[in-house]
Amino acid sequence: MKFKEIEVISFDVDGTLVKEGFNDLIWRGEIPLLYAQRKNISFEEAKKVVQEEYSRVGEKNPNWYDINFWIKHFQLNVSWKEIISKYEARIELYPDVIPVLERLREKYRLIVISMMPKEFLTPKLRKIGSYFEYAFSTLSELKDLKSPQGYLRICERVKVSPSHLLHVGDSWEFDYVSPRKVNINAVLIDRRNERKGKEIIKDLRELKKIII
Repeated sequence: MKFKEIEVISFDVDGTLVKEGFNDLIWRGEIPLLYAQRKNISFEEAKKVVQEEYSRVGEKNPNWYDINFWIKHFQLNVSWKEIISKYEARIELYPDVIPVLERLREKYRLIVISMMPKEFLTPKLRKIGSYFEYAFSTLSELKDLKSPQGYLRICERVKVSPSHLLHVGDSWEFDYVSPRKVNINAVLIDRRNERKGKEIIKDLRELKKIII
């Protein structure tokens, strides 16, 4: 598959540009730890309770991504800024990111389309934000979880035809299926190399093979 007449390339962040270890430190580490301290129970007990609550709310609920929701839900005596700043130094880019962005920005407008709230998005883009014309948090700005209509609203904002936008992300549902429903080009990045297909890549450097 070759993509022609692309003007704008948009990128998801987690699993696409940034490694997911930072999220695990917070959702699977810090939140259960703070809950354990508040309840005076073991970390393993707290981790089980917290994970059950995550599952109960579910990934299709915007609250699932909202750190302020969970701080309030678990009645934690801490601010989101304290949690983020504690682990910000652990944010890690994939090694292919900067070389590919350097090359792509010579020819294309680059933007970010992420579901994560601004509290998470801003620190994750601190090292690479200058490469992007816009960085959209669909949750914070559109109250949307990357729906087809959400993608169209972003096309309107950046003044690009859907057929001239290429989106790259690692979620089959949110980054591949959803944009394609409204005639947006999409590539799935599968860094674990679990899927095969013409529009599936395992490394951002493979984009040069499919963009004309």
